[in-house]
Amino acid sequence: MKHPFWIINLGLVSLVLFACTFIYFSSVKVPRRESIQPEQITVRKERKVAINIEKIYEHDLFGTYVKELPKTQSIDAIIPFPAPPAQQKIVAPKITEPEFLDPLQITLMGIIVVGSNDTKNRAIIQEDKSKQENTYKVGDIIQDAQIIRIFKNKIILLRLNGQQEILYLREQDAKTDSSYTQINEWDSVVKKIAEGQYLVSPETLVENVKTLTQFINMLNTTTAYQKGKSVGLRIGQLVPQSLGAMLGLQKDDIITHINGISTQTTDERLAIYKNVTTLPLDHSVKLRIIRRNREIILTYTLNDFSKKESTETTLSMNKNSSAGFFHENALNSRQQHLAFAPTLNKIRKADSHVIREKGKI
Repeated sequence: MKHPFWIINLGLVSLVLFACTFIYFSSVKVPRRESIQPEQITVRKERKVAINIEKIYEHDLFGTYVKELPKTQSIDAIIPFPAPPAQQKIVAPKITEPEFLDPLQITLMGIIVVGSNDTKNRAIIQEDKSKQENTYKVGDIIQDAQIIRIFKNKIILLRLNGQQEILYLREQDAKTDSSYTQINEWDSVVKKIAEGQYLVSPETLVENVKTLTQFINMLNTTTAYQKGKSVGLRIGQLVPQSLGAMLGLQKDDIITHINGISTQTTDERLAIYKNVTTLPLDHSVKLRIIRRNREIILTYTLNDFSKKESTETTLSMNKNSSAGFFHENALNSRQQHLAFAPTLNKIRKADSHVIREKGKI
C-alpha cells in the first residue's frame, strides 16, 4: 500500500494559494500622505482703534471728574499771605470754689469681714429716713455715693461731686483714725519756739497717736532711693495744720538721720524708735533733713508744756468767782464740743479728703 503523500502535498499547496488570494483581495489600500502646510499664507491686518482717554475721564460714571482750569501766569492770581491775627488779651479763668455736699443721711450698722481682700467685705448700712437696712459691697451705689473701700471698722464712699466721705463703725474708731487726728488742733502737742526748734509734749502725743503705724501714715512716709539705694525717709503730702506741718516738715523732705542714727534700713529705723521712746523729759530729738538739695537740722525738745499752760490758766481763772464762772462755762462748752465732735468731724473729714484729692486749694 502506498503512502498518500501526494494528497497531503496537494492540500497544502491549495491552502497556500487560497490564503494568498484572500490576502490580496481583502487588503485595504492606504491613502497617500499629503502635507498639512498651506501653500499660501494670508496675513490679516489688524484694525487700529484710536482711544481718547480724556473722554473716559470726562464721562466718569461716579461724577468725580473735575475739569482742570488753564493755568495763568498773571500776577493778580497770586494769593497774598494773610495778615497776622490781632493780639488778644488773655483773661484768666475764674477759679471755681468747690461745693461740698451735706453728709449722707445713713448709718453704718455693721461690717462683714471675709478676708484680707477688702473687695469681698460687706457693709450693713441703714438709711436714716426709711430705717431700712441693706447689705452693700464695693462698687454699689447708695443715694448719690458709691462705695469704694470697705475696711474692718470703716467704709469710704465717693460722692457725686468727687468728694470722699468716711463712715465709722464706732466713735472710738473715728478718734483713733489718722484722718480724724489730722483735723484736730495740734497746738497742745507741738509748739514752735524758734526757727527749726520745737517743743513736743510726749504724753499728749501718745494720747492722740496710739501706734507707730498711725504716726507713719499721718506723715505719708516712704523710702527714698537714689541710684537704687535707700537714702532715708521721704515725707509725702501733708494737710495744713496737720501734725507733720506743725512739726515743721514739708512735702518731699528726706529724713536721713535721727539722733545720729541713719534711716536707711529697717533695723536702723527700729533702733531709732527704741531710742526716741526711751528718752526722758528735757532731752532733744534731732532730725537731719535734705530739703531741696540743702541740709537742715530740726530739733524737738521733750517737754510737757501743755500741762503747765493748762495749770496756769486754771489758777488765773479761779482768782475770783466771776472767773470761776466763766471757767465752768468753758468746761461745759468743751464737753459739748467733744460730744458733737463725731458729727462735725464727718464734715471736716469730707472737706479734708476733697482738698487732698483736688490738689492745691
